[in-house]
Amino acid sequence: MADTTLTDAKLRSLKPPASGQLEVSDVQVPGLRARISPRGAISFIIRKRVGSKVRNITLGRYNERFGIAAARKRARSIISDLEAGREPIKPQTVQKAIADGKGTIRSLWPSYRASKSGLRSIYEVERVFTRHILPEFGDRMADMITRSEVTAFVDDIAETAPVMARAVHAQLSAFYSWAMPRLDRLPANPCRDAGRPPAPKARDRVLNGSELAALWHEAEAQPMPWGPAIKLLILTGQRRSEVFEAEWCEFDFSEKLWVIPKARAKNGLAHLVPLSDDALNVLKQIGRRPDSSRVFPAAGNGENSASGISKAVERYRTSLNKALGIKTEHWTLHDIRRTVATGLQQIGVRYEVTEAVLNHVSGARGGIAGIYQRHDWALEKREALDAWAVKVRQIVEKSLTVEQGHDFDE
Repeated sequence: MADTTLTDAKLRSLKPPASGQLEVSDVQVPGLRARISPRGAISFIIRKRVGSKVRNITLGRYNERFGIAAARKRARSIISDLEAGREPIKPQTVQKAIADGKGTIRSLWPSYRASKSGLRSIYEVERVFTRHILPEFGDRMADMITRSEVTAFVDDIAETAPVMARAVHAQLSAFYSWAMPRLDRLPANPCRDAGRPPAPKARDRVLNGSELAALWHEAEAQPMPWGPAIKLLILTGQRRSEVFEAEWCEFDFSEKLWVIPKARAKNGLAHLVPLSDDALNVLKQIGRRPDSSRVFPAAGNGENSASGISKAVERYRTSLNKALGIKTEHWTLHDIRRTVATGLQQIGVRYEVTEAVLNHVSGARGGIAGIYQRHDWALEKREALDAWAVKVRQIVEKSLTVEQGHDFDE
């Protein structure tokens, strides 16, 4: 019996034994094993000592829908039950419940969503669930998710988006507060004692001219999606998720317009983003993949948006340090958005127009003022983003030095 970090590729490459059964232990989840029969059939099992007895629990047959990642999730949940002295639900019962659509987070989501329909924040609730919670936990039994799984899930998001990680933790915890009376087996809210990142410090990081120029030059050397996506962030000032999750149907090239649907906008309001000629050129240089409707699809799955953003940003930071010959102050993708807002102000764009470009519901568009202020600033937004594109071009062509500071002035 061998010990290894199991992967789907390794499982597919295993040679069946001539007789008997071959078992391979997974290093990541002690107790989880893959069992291979002489006919080549692969099943996942758990073997764990509980008190004086060794428990053997069959999880299910390996297939495209039940790979190593799903097996690990199910194994961690069952092992957690065993260590807590609870008798775990039989895997067959779990599989039947999932097939019937009962007891999973996805099956509970419509009722939970309906309970929140009157909230102003409902679109943010939907965004967090559809983007993060349902893809990760949607098909899991709600009463089998542990605090360690929640912690690992939130920590993974926090590596690139600490603010979103806190939002995910808060939304999942609110869901479990609602679900607790409906889940007999769940002793406590698994989010209650799960780890979450600390509240972030207020930031005012703005890239200076030389940093912005170096970032643009590096984007020109980066492949899809990391080069074009960064350029669109710079030219439009939109949110990271809005750019990386964009679909081709949102763009009207003849009208030079990007329509971000309300389902993807943070504030739940559809957002019209005028496209400068520079932004259009970036989009036109992106090759459309026949298997995907997304502008920036994942390499192996056209239905998903690109992954690996944190590693790409780290490459950008390293490249900027090398290009500028100094260690720059830490920056994030959201700081690009703040840089665009600052740049618009410095080239004379009115504050309320800048807010409209960023799709912020505040100031002239928030509260009572927003009820009576119905002007959409369409013309002003187009003029602002056209002027910003010209300014970016000037900054890039001049490649301003670090000593010239944070201003964009010539």
